[in-house]
Amino acid sequence: MSENTQKRIVVVLSTALAAWTATKLAGSFLDEPERRGAGDDLKEALLQGTFSIIFTLAASWVIRNVLSKRWGS
Repeated sequence: MSENTQKRIVVVLSTALAAWTATKLAGSFLDEPERRGAGDDLKEALLQGTFSIIFTLAASWVIRNVLSKRWGS
């Protein structure tokens, strides 16, 4: 698998997983007040950013270690 293909897969996979997870967990970590404030926006941004980093690293590891061995370098 080429380096460019690996990069594309990492970006797509990590973005999709991060968005899905952050959306699901935001409901349980964040209360939905009648009026959202800056604090609520900050919490949501930190949550989404954290999951984006985590899933980017996880997707990169999967592509480089698991799929590369399966499909060859």
